[in-house]
Amino acid sequence: MSSLTSSFSARRLSVLVAVSAAFGFAFGVGCSGARNVCQDRNVKCDNPLVCDPDDGKCKCGGRGGVECQQDFVCNPDSNTCQSTRCAGINCASKPGTSCDVLTGECKCGGTGGLLCKDDEVCSPNARKCKPAVSCNDVACPTNQTCETTTGKCLCGTVACADSETCSVGQDNAKTCVPDRCSTTTCLGSTTCDSSDGFCKCNGVPCSTGEACQCPMGTDGGCADTAKVCRPSNACQGVTCAATSNTLCDPVDGLCKCGGPGGPACGAQQICSLGPPLQCQGGQQCVNPDGGAKMCAGGTSCDPEDGKCKCGGRGGAVCNDAMGDNPADVCVLNTSQQSCRRPCDPRSPDCPNGTYCFFDTVAATPTAYCAPPSDTRLEGQDCLNATACFDAPDAGSAQPRALHCAGLAMGQRGFCYAYCDVTAGMQGCVQFPKPQLCLQIAGAPMGFGYCQPQN
Repeated sequence: MSSLTSSFSARRLSVLVAVSAAFGFAFGVGCSGARNVCQDRNVKCDNPLVCDPDDGKCKCGGRGGVECQQDFVCNPDSNTCQSTRCAGINCASKPGTSCDVLTGECKCGGTGGLLCKDDEVCSPNARKCKPAVSCNDVACPTNQTCETTTGKCLCGTVACADSETCSVGQDNAKTCVPDRCSTTTCLGSTTCDSSDGFCKCNGVPCSTGEACQCPMGTDGGCADTAKVCRPSNACQGVTCAATSNTLCDPVDGLCKCGGPGGPACGAQQICSLGPPLQCQGGQQCVNPDGGAKMCAGGTSCDPEDGKCKCGGRGGAVCNDAMGDNPADVCVLNTSQQSCRRPCDPRSPDCPNGTYCFFDTVAATPTAYCAPPSDTRLEGQDCLNATACFDAPDAGSAQPRALHCAGLAMGQRGFCYAYCDVTAGMQGCVQFPKPQLCLQIAGAPMGFGYCQPQN
């Protein structure tokens, strides 16, 4: 009995093993060829999403990827979901903030950050909102705006140095440029335009002998925006000592050394006609040996501090020579006292945007670099030394400064080309009329202008 039972059990065990082996083999095939839900359900995904075969869902990156939420799109290069809420959002009006990808708001700290109140500003390093600095009491220079986070005046996004001003370009971009008014003193009621360094009356440079005044018939005064350039009567009732070498300047009514446009001497100073014109002596302007302190470049000693200044008392200190840049020269005329870079009109070497002009009506005639104040062409009349300028169309000749010849107090001049006297007629264009190169009165030998011949 036991043998029969053992035999039957053995046969039964062998059958079970065989069946188990068969089913095990079948199950093994089923696991290695896992079911593809994407194919079973015929799932189609919009590019760049890819169907995940494990669950049949469209994901960024396919199998094992992520499902993009609403307002998020898939970046196939990084297989990540990126927000579209910040598209077109500019947080520049709220400094320190950045866009929250979940809400599309400008927050301090970006995504998950804080919304600052109207009277708060963002401190990006601390990721906190703090009370804003009041700009109501901050007066910023032209073209600059107060930054509420610091109270500083900015030109665009940067703060200009003391010797710079904020300039607006043709593309409305703001940049810091050298302030040409830093070495300019305006006379009378004119104010300096920092873009070119010219003293102007209501935005207009006055001609030689004119002053910035209220229009005729407004003896009671007027606003600065109503003032115009017109012949002045400031010298009525003013008498300058006959032995002082001074004459009354019609622009401000002061007795000037050498006449209109010259320096105004202090009470204890004397006028030395030079050249150059100088106010000598007085407090602080005497050398240890007792001699008068002499100043260079057309400047005069200021008796209050002993410094050589353009215009003397109350004037501006000119820049010394530095590197390849020569020392400035002092240009004195009836509207301003300014320090300018010297130059030679025959071979000008001036910074960009400036050109070489010889000023015959300056208190000490000299050539200097300056922006043109007008665009008077060859043969046209001119009202000041920097008004003659030929700016040809692109592709033609280079822009060039012209000389305002014959200019005098209350008298117009005419624009002619500069030339080198030593070159004679060869220094001038002989068409359509022959021209002679004439020496400019009061200029160094060789400085000339081309005079057409009839």
